[in-house]
Amino acid sequence: MKKKVTIKSKQPNRLRLGIYGGTFDPVHHGHLLLARDALEQLRLDAVLFVPCGQSPLKTRKPLASDIKRLAMLRLDLKHNPRFWLTRCEIDRPAPSYAYDTALEIREAFPHAKLFWLIGADQLAGLDQWHRPDDLRRLVTFVLLPRGEPVAKLPRGAVLGLPHPRRVDISATEIRHRVKSRLPIDHLVPAPIAAYIKRHGLYLS
Repeated sequence: MKKKVTIKSKQPNRLRLGIYGGTFDPVHHGHLLLARDALEQLRLDAVLFVPCGQSPLKTRKPLASDIKRLAMLRLDLKHNPRFWLTRCEIDRPAPSYAYDTALEIREAFPHAKLFWLIGADQLAGLDQWHRPDDLRRLVTFVLLPRGEPVAKLPRGAVLGLPHPRRVDISATEIRHRVKSRLPIDHLVPAPIAAYIKRHGLYLS
């Protein structure tokens, strides 16, 4: 994993790093708000965005290409020095296993405390992930609420944010609005809305 960001923590052996995986097709205000909440409420040094390659649990591929999803992420993350980006899953052969990603991040940051940020829609299938018990030994899962709050967290290493925010924005909604020629400026940062329009993404 190539990492260009200098760790500014005064105690690098105690680095607290959030890992935020997702399709990001496209990245939107909901992703960024929840990442900021995790950064502040968990006192993280940084959040590492991991755009997915091909999930073993999903057959549908992202509509935007890997290059375009990376480009949209870079448009916003470059303004947030504590939001980092890796293309490790995109560069690895499919399928993309979270366990392999966690191992790669652990190698890059051997002394960090790793927090894997997940959405409520991922909770039910967590035990279906590749080597879930080994993954739990590498990371602490943190629930990022979206839509309706989760009444009860499952047993195991799953934390909730101290002050959860309800965010009801989805990439599916954004793609539908683009296809329907409706504005999306209120749902994504302006540079990303401009990029989507310029490249004609999600029109078909």
